[in-house]
Order: sequence, then structure tokens, then C-alpha cells
Amino acid sequence: MIRRSLLFCAISATIGLNAVGALTTAQADDTIGGEINVLSWGNYIDFAIPGFEKKYGVKVNIDYYGDEQEAMNKIRAAGLGTHDIVFLGAGFEDVALKQNMLAALDIARVPSFADVFPKLKKAKADGKYYCATYSFGLNGLIAYDPAKTGGPITSWADVYSAKYKDRIGKIDKSNEQIWRTALSLGYTYGPLTDDQWKAVETKLTENTKEVRTIYAHNDEMAQLLANGEIWIGDSDDGSYRQAIAKGLKIALAYPTEGMTAWYDGPCIIAQAPHEAAAYAFVNYMLSPEVQAQLPKQLGYAPANAKAIDILDAKTKADMGIDELVKNMDKIQFQYNLGADFDKRAIEVWERAKAAAAH
Repeated sequence: MIRRSLLFCAISATIGLNAVGALTTAQADDTIGGEINVLSWGNYIDFAIPGFEKKYGVKVNIDYYGDEQEAMNKIRAAGLGTHDIVFLGAGFEDVALKQNMLAALDIARVPSFADVFPKLKKAKADGKYYCATYSFGLNGLIAYDPAKTGGPITSWADVYSAKYKDRIGKIDKSNEQIWRTALSLGYTYGPLTDDQWKAVETKLTENTKEVRTIYAHNDEMAQLLANGEIWIGDSDDGSYRQAIAKGLKIALAYPTEGMTAWYDGPCIIAQAPHEAAAYAFVNYMLSPEVQAQLPKQLGYAPANAKAIDILDAKTKADMGIDELVKNMDKIQFQYNLGADFDKRAIEVWERAKAAAAH
């Protein structure tokens, strides 16, 4: 899975005192008391903790981890009945479920869940929810300079039409390249058949022959667009926002063929020792007030639709919220397809680069 990085971008780095105050001056009329033990990424939810503690009278103990595997190792090492909440990304809740680490959410106890965008509500095969989406981000997007392209780009068919040959940049990430190509062929995110793999490799090789340069990360993409070496580049939503925050005059396309995305959110751990506090915590993290802070704190769009009404006009414009909402149905969420898939993706991408002499 292509994981998100925390985006303390220029448009969101400054924490407004009024915004923080709104989260920390909640009336303590829902007091639960006690404490709650949370496993989370560093600096991912910290801004919201003071408001939660004041509102519910609950002390939050955060145990930070570097990745989801470390989080699950911590749960196993401590034993069930120790931690209350763990934040897990797309696919990793499936791993935790197989190991009986998670409790199904009682949605009636999470009123804010009703306002989460329907596309971001991820029920499992049993019809139950085990994680609530707190944040999400998009991959497989197209950043371009409209002054150079002479008009809008809307699809991968536009990009690889030969019209922009030698003015295109690709990112050097095998899984991204497989899925940008697979979606352009009409495939659905998931395991690929041998015939689909062959079609992806053929198309990816053809596309790569039109590429001017391959870059290691999206900071390079922004620089290449800025100096005019490329007119079109692979991007994700966070990297695009970082680029425009630096003054780059570029546009973002949500490809008509679809795009991939990650999601991440709180799950209640089986045998959580502080269940009432755990449910209050999940509901608080999904609330419009907290969700409306995500653009400023992390550079992410809200998962709660009602949070959008709270955003100021500039933030909505900088985040491209209206376009994002309009294109929400194109999202295909990523999950872990296994080591064999990842290995084959690397092999296909390396052969495509070699065939195109990159």
C-alpha cells in the first residue's frame, strides 16, 4: 500500500489560535473520567487531544508507532485488555481482524459516523464496521501546467495521446505505476490475472516511451513543472497542495479512469478496558469540529461532510474541496495485495523502464 506522509504544508502549517481554542474550550458536560490508551502515528491526532480531555475529563495516553505492523506487535505484546484504540490504514484492519484484535463498532454510539462521506464508510463482508475513517488521501492524480498544455487534462488518455511526448514526468514507484495503468485499462483494484498483468506491462511500456523523465519523489515533480522541463506529472493530492502553496501555477486532474486512495482511522481494540471513553474518542475524532481542522493541521480533506460547511472559503479553494467531492465516486481504495504482487509490480515496472530506455 502507498502510505500517506504527514503533510505539514505551507497552507496548513500555522495553527490558528481561534481554531485551537474552539477545540479546547468545549464544555465539560459529558464527563466520563478515567483514561484511555491510544496507539497512533506521531503528530497525527495530537492537536485534538486537549479538547477531548477537557470535554470528557479523560486522560489520553498515546503510544506512538512507526507503522501498522509495529502497532499490531504492540497490541500482541501488551495483550488484549491493555489498549483501547488503534489507528489503522487501508487493509491493515483486515490483518488485525484475522488476529481477533478488533471489536465491531456499535455505530449507534458514534453519531458523527452518520456524516462521514458514504464512499469513506468501509463495511466488511459481515456488514459491520471495524474502523471509522478519520483521514484519507488520493494517489494516481495528474498535475499539469495549463499554460503549457493549452487546456485542461482530464484523463490518462489525454496524457498519453502523443501530444505531450517528452513533456511528461513519471514517479519511480512501481505500485503507483501499475495502478495508474491498470485503472486506465478499466481494471478494478485487486489481484490481477496473468492476462491483465501482460496488458498492464504492454501499456505501461508504451506510455513510458512518451516520458521525458522519471523522478524519485514529488518535490522533484514540482521543480520540473516549475522550470518547464515537464508539463504533466504524476502526483497525489498532498504533493499538489504543497506545490501550489509554494506559488506554482498548476492544476490537478482527477482522471476519468479513476484513482486510488488510502484511508486511516480509529478502531476499537477487542476487550478495550475503557469502552465508554473509546466510543467517545471515536465520535470526537469524526466530529465536524475536529475534521474541519485536518486541512490546517495535516493538509488532509475532511472525511466528515458537515466539516466542509465550517471551512473558510480560502481553505476550501486551496484544498480543492469542491472538485474532490465531485470526484469522490471515482476512488478505489488500496489494500495490501501481498508480497508476491509487490514483487511482480517491481519486475514489470523495471522492464517497462528498460524497454523505454529510462
